[in-house]
Amino acid sequence: MKKFMRERFGISAAVLKWLAVISMVIDHFACAVYPYIQGHNAEVYKALRGIGRIAFPIYCFLLVEGFFYTKNVWKYLRNLVLFAAISEIPFNMAVFGHVFYPKGQNVYWSLALGICAMILLKRFEGFAMRQIFLQAAVIVLFLFLGEHLEVDYHWKGIAYIILFYYLRNLRFRQSVTAIAGAAAFVLYERAAVFAFLLVYLYNGKRGRQFKYLFYGIYPLHLLVFGLLRFWLNGNL
Repeated sequence: MKKFMRERFGISAAVLKWLAVISMVIDHFACAVYPYIQGHNAEVYKALRGIGRIAFPIYCFLLVEGFFYTKNVWKYLRNLVLFAAISEIPFNMAVFGHVFYPKGQNVYWSLALGICAMILLKRFEGFAMRQIFLQAAVIVLFLFLGEHLEVDYHWKGIAYIILFYYLRNLRFRQSVTAIAGAAAFVLYERAAVFAFLLVYLYNGKRGRQFKYLFYGIYPLHLLVFGLLRFWLNGNL
């Protein structure tokens, strides 16, 4: 019955992506532009950032889904790295107010590290002592890289991707994935828990995909918000 309801009334990966995009754009507007608008309100700012917390859990979930479904994981990784490079200056402008800012990297780098971690975890899959040791080493390595390369969400972002990988790989039911994900994210940001209501409604279908549009929205909206931030601060 639950499966029927989810397939009949659930939402596709494409709809999840659009919801994540809307949440992300609201979050970045609040971060990059709203504080510099005359008459801005602290409560409105807090609400906008709260809405924005929904995006990253959905992106982590869909990244793992994409990893298991893609026919060419190396092309998937290439696209993430390419758009990470394209997005870095717009990200710096919007989030930090500088064209160059080495102490923070955009979320595409987080997702790319997550893909690399999953490639190795899949390579060392198994329950023999040696395989368990190698998987543990991979996890420690990528948590270290996430933190010290200062990618968006730091080590926690990589940890969430790895969590979803294991939940998906061990074929846990979607309800378990939603509950486990919500429990993990509540430690980081309580507002992110609402993302897992949407994850629970995921029906396993791709929906109508706009592949490069989804990739390109990230650097484009950051560039617009970055320019607005520079203009509002009198730097343009």
